[in-house]
Order: sequence, then C-alpha cells, then structure tokens
Amino acid sequence: MNDNFCVFLDAGHGGIDPEGNYTTAGKRYQHDSGEFHSGGWFYEGVFNRRLMSAVMEKLDRLGILYIKVYHDYLDFPLEYRVNQANWYYRNFKRGIFVSAHANASGVNARGFEIYTSPGVTTSDRIANYMWQNVEDLLGNRIRMRTDLSDGDYDKEARFYVLTRTLMPAILIEHLFFDNLQDAELLMDEEIVDRFAEAQVRAIIQYGNSI
Repeated sequence: MNDNFCVFLDAGHGGIDPEGNYTTAGKRYQHDSGEFHSGGWFYEGVFNRRLMSAVMEKLDRLGILYIKVYHDYLDFPLEYRVNQANWYYRNFKRGIFVSAHANASGVNARGFEIYTSPGVTTSDRIANYMWQNVEDLLGNRIRMRTDLSDGDYDKEARFYVLTRTLMPAILIEHLFFDNLQDAELLMDEEIVDRFAEAQVRAIIQYGNSI
C-alpha cells in the first residue's frame, strides 16, 4: 500500500449525554420489543461509533494510518469534520473519506446501502470494493439495496460529506435501525465485526489499486 495514504474516518451523529442517553432527534428509535442501547431505544450514533471502533482496531493491527474526524460523543458539525479531513489531505497525506451510518425510513424498510456523489468519480471504486466485501461476508444474512442504473452498485446523493470532501468519499448505511430485524442484527457483535472487516478489506483493496 502507498505510504502516502490515510483513511479519514467519520462516524455520523453524536449527541450522547454523560449518562449515555442519545439526544439527537431523528437518529434514535424506540422499539416495542428487544433490548438495544437503552431498553428499547436504538441510538444510531452509538452504533456508528461501535462499528468505527472495530474498524480502527483492525487498522491498528495492520499498521494502516487513519485519522478520526468525529468526536466520541459530541455531534461535531458536518463542516468541521469535512474541513478537518480536507486540511490533513492537503497538508499531511492523501487518502479516502469513509462515513458510517445506520439508516431509518419510517416505512419498515430493510437493507444495506452505499452512497457516492453523482457521476462517475474515483469514489465509485472504493464503493464497489465495499459492496463486494459486504456481499461476500454478509450477503446471505442481510438485504443488499442498490441502484444499477449507472452500471455500479452504489447509490448517488449530494450529501455534504460526499460533495465537499477533496478526496474520494463514501457514505455507508448499515441496515435500517427502525426495523426490528435489522436493529437486532446491528446489535450482534459478529455482524458488527463483519461490517468492519468488509470496510478494512475495501480500504486495503483501494489503497493497493492507486
């Protein structure tokens, strides 16, 4: 892998108070049954950080450089997180931006999605690596949601972290936390580890391709 390579890691949606309660409106869901982060409450920000902690543990073992642009519990503004990554990209090392999320629909949807900015970009390659690794590691246990209209697996959107970053960037939606079955999967440590493994494998494949 190129020595001039760094992974900029973003875990979406903080806002966790000192007692561990999640305070960001719209990024939490109370299920009628099951045990999640606080009784029936699933907190997206807590999952995002648990996943990225697993990713960082794997990157540490492999000696792959990364910079965490999010806070452990505060909800740093998107602009601040992107500006942080862009500064290090300009002044320290080149790399890619990976933003981890879990989805919600309000209509009981399920599945895994990955987003890049519109058009054919260098982000498509890392997105394809990520998609293929998730399918290999989890495809028989989760629904894979895609948009093949442009010939690749990722969906396209003008999310801030995809359009304002200087480096190739992907945003990953790890299942729907407001669906009970998906939420239960996201609480499974093996599932979390497989998602983290898929991300690390994609990072290695992309890093070796440039």
